[in-house]
Amino acid sequence: MSVAASTAEFDFLDLGYRPDLRVLTVRWLRPVSFVELQIGFRAALALNEHHHAALWLIDVRRRTELEAASSAWVADHLLPDAAAAVAPGTLHVAYLLSPMRADELNRDAGLRTATASAQSAAQPYRLATFIDEGPALQWLLSRS
Repeated sequence: MSVAASTAEFDFLDLGYRPDLRVLTVRWLRPVSFVELQIGFRAALALNEHHHAALWLIDVRRRTELEAASSAWVADHLLPDAAAAVAPGTLHVAYLLSPMRADELNRDAGLRTATASAQSAAQPYRLATFIDEGPALQWLLSRS
């Protein structure tokens, strides 16, 4: 069962909340600009005001472009804001990547830096990357 946000105005994003799992889902449906990325994640924050989900599944498999600046914005601005909204709980984020994007994270120095920042113990959230949704959900549910 999924409760979807009002994302009809977005052709680039599908937001949802699974009350049975207490998981907020953010699925990017196509490549996005930095402005669209910010709009989409702000919509996710607004949806989470109603659910207070500390478990987020972010699916970027359909985004063909990943770049360090937007990844750093997510790691250093968006996710800390999301973590503050669920405090004193801890936000756990499973990032779902295509195998090609997972390889790109290892090859691109800027993306490696942004990923290392996002996975730093100093962050107010915990983040892990996955290429399969099953293990991503298992990881999230083991944190609840």
